[in-house]
Amino acid sequence: MKFSSRTILGTLLLCCLSILGALFWTQGIKEAFAATEKGNKKKQDLATQIKNHQKSGDFDKVLEISERALKSDPVDLEAYDARWRLIVKMFSEADAKKRIVSEIEALLQTHPETLEILNAAHWGYRHLPDGVKNVPSSLFDKMLQYPKTELHLLALLGLAERSEKAPQKWHYYQRVIDEFTASDVPVLSWYLLAYEEMLWLAEEDRSLVSDNTLGELIDRYLKAHLVYCQNTQQGLVWAYVVAVEARLKHNNGLDKALEILERAETRLGEEEEQTWIKRSKGSVEEARKDISRLRAEIHLRQEQWKEAYDGLLANAPDFSESLWKRFNERAINYFWMVGQSAERIGEWETARRYYADAHFAPKPHAEAQAGLKRVYDQMARGETANTLAAFLKDTEAEYRIREAADLDKFRQEFIKNRRNEKATDFRLETLEGETHSLSAMAGKVVLLDVGASWCGPCNISIPEVKIVYKHFSENDDVVIWGINDGETPEQVRKSLDEHQQPWPVLLDRKQQLRKAYQFKGIPFFILIDKAGNWQYSFLGSHLIKGQPLIWMVEALLSD
Repeated sequence: MKFSSRTILGTLLLCCLSILGALFWTQGIKEAFAATEKGNKKKQDLATQIKNHQKSGDFDKVLEISERALKSDPVDLEAYDARWRLIVKMFSEADAKKRIVSEIEALLQTHPETLEILNAAHWGYRHLPDGVKNVPSSLFDKMLQYPKTELHLLALLGLAERSEKAPQKWHYYQRVIDEFTASDVPVLSWYLLAYEEMLWLAEEDRSLVSDNTLGELIDRYLKAHLVYCQNTQQGLVWAYVVAVEARLKHNNGLDKALEILERAETRLGEEEEQTWIKRSKGSVEEARKDISRLRAEIHLRQEQWKEAYDGLLANAPDFSESLWKRFNERAINYFWMVGQSAERIGEWETARRYYADAHFAPKPHAEAQAGLKRVYDQMARGETANTLAAFLKDTEAEYRIREAADLDKFRQEFIKNRRNEKATDFRLETLEGETHSLSAMAGKVVLLDVGASWCGPCNISIPEVKIVYKHFSENDDVVIWGINDGETPEQVRKSLDEHQQPWPVLLDRKQQLRKAYQFKGIPFFILIDKAGNWQYSFLGSHLIKGQPLIWMVEALLSD
């Protein structure tokens, strides 16, 4: 075939045009991506700015910066969310609600009702006090128009949460389970929440479900839980244990519960399971103890007394691990179970000891005293001199000796490990503008209670800290300060009005102590000696009669 020069030139021209077009198209794509990335960066920067400036404590400045979110194009939902969280912190409940609701309504009116916009509006309402109760029914109706999405799931869970009657709650949680499966649910942990709430409702109102349906519900819960553990590479034993505990709690299918424990033991022997448990900072040995303990509890329910006694006694709580476990409600119930199994096989001294542990605890087990009387009837048989009153008095005396020994062991554990680090100085103000500095407290033992009004455990610990405060109220060498971790004066004032702490509360708006002392959670207690050295710290609300804080302060006073 022959080609004319005209044909060749025409072909070359078309090729050149195609190449140029491709180049322009590629450049256009690059520019479009660059614009998108720039927009995303801008969005990310604004939300990050809000969060970072908030940490500085200049809330008015942060509020001003966050107003850009209202005018951003494209809409910056992450910045909106950061702004609404800030408003809740800065203003009273009424003012915060007025501002946020108006901004949500404006957002919905000026932008298409996409999944993202509806989701942002939903969380905006939930940031307000009373949470899900603020969400309008009309918004839930719109969210329900997107089946098999996270938005749909959130709507069902929200409707269940704010329902006041158990059957209504049950209805919505049942819909979550019926309309989603463990394989297609957007957030599997929320799917599990529906099962957990249904089991809790069944515990509160047994008329909601039949025995057979409840058993099926627990089986499905276990199946979903196993999927969750598999997806997150967490130990499957966790799912098995929770399912068995549910069957024990509801006294449902105990033979099946034993089968589940056998599956758990088999799985525990696999290398993959042991790796997953260790990765999540769990203990294979603790998992074995959980299986053994649960099997013993099942045997107790089935009145297999010897098997129950052997298993329960072998796994009795180790009081040397922590002070809190000594008086934990679950531990107290465990003492009673050991006592019951010991009584049934005639181990009277063991029954006496564990019934005493359950009865003389700060929150006595309701049936432990009756157990002690039955033990007395057996042990005092044929004796005329000893009375029940004398028996109980002697039993309590022996208990108090054991308790004192346990407490001294705990005390020694808490006070022997000192940090001996120079404490970082700080200057903070109270709501009244009084300035306090750590360096000015030289020669005194200082206890810092770092917390926040939104922190449930912090609020739980306040009565215990009041015990500590009263214990040292006449000692001028002890100073107790509360440190509010990053909240606004409005929030601090409301918390003080509610809890009436008698010690000064200092406002750490820039979270200086969090940075200086590198703690990850609150409440966090810091104890500083007379020389200004950080010696002890304690994380959490697990305080009993002011301990271990009182022990730590006394140890520093004795230096």
